[in-house]
Amino acid sequence: MGNHVHLVAQTHRPNLSRWMHWLTVAYTVFFSRRHRASGHLFQGRYKGFLVQEGDYLLGLGRYLHLNPVRGVSLGRGTPSERRKRLRAFRWSSYLGYAGLKKPYPFVEEEMVLGELGGARKDERVRYRRFVEEGLVREVENPFEAVRWQAVLGNETFVQKLRDRLKGLHRHRREIPSLRRIGRGVRTEEVLEKVAKKFRVQRERMQRKGERGLKARNVAMWMIWESGTKSLREIGELFGGLDYAAVAQRIRRTRLAHSARATSQLRKEMLNVET
Repeated sequence: MGNHVHLVAQTHRPNLSRWMHWLTVAYTVFFSRRHRASGHLFQGRYKGFLVQEGDYLLGLGRYLHLNPVRGVSLGRGTPSERRKRLRAFRWSSYLGYAGLKKPYPFVEEEMVLGELGGARKDERVRYRRFVEEGLVREVENPFEAVRWQAVLGNETFVQKLRDRLKGLHRHRREIPSLRRIGRGVRTEEVLEKVAKKFRVQRERMQRKGERGLKARNVAMWMIWESGTKSLREIGELFGGLDYAAVAQRIRRTRLAHSARATSQLRKEMLNVET
């Protein structure tokens, strides 16, 4: 995309951080030499989460491949016009997946295509139909269902992951947000602590239509940081607020706090040293 990239990757060892470091450094060197530039190319650390195989992985693949024709600006036009732009978008692996172009040699499509089931000979055609169905109807945003800011999957998958992570600290470092799994800070505790700190009634903080209340935004942020609820669930907790509005408030609240203030809030609200 214009200012970010999405990758679906599979690793059999806990080496994702090292691989991402190699990838970003290698590409930065290549880019700088080609364009005679210098300095940083990527801003901040990558964000990653684990995805359960099956419908979750398949749905994520479709959503990411539709990114070039999604949103107010990019999603303009009729389904036919959007399909034409989707198939013409240069910076995507979609054409290979859909059987419209020779696949890139460094992309392994079978990880996603294999989730379709059925005969392999026509799986690319079926995937193309599956993805482009999203041009005529709104498909679910999988990022709404991400749990603990780290996992996309059902309750059984999340519980198995929590069980496996107990005591495996070296694995937890691969995706920092995985540290939230198993910490289990209750939402009720966070709400009570925020209400007490900002001297505001909890009922007011969660009331529908309440605007401009700092405690309300901080509460959303800390609940999100605790990893106990998804954006959609946080929105429901605060009077039915749309998940996109929740994400925006969390982002603005985070940016309004310095690293020191953020660390102090996490310590007070979540009992986490950062």
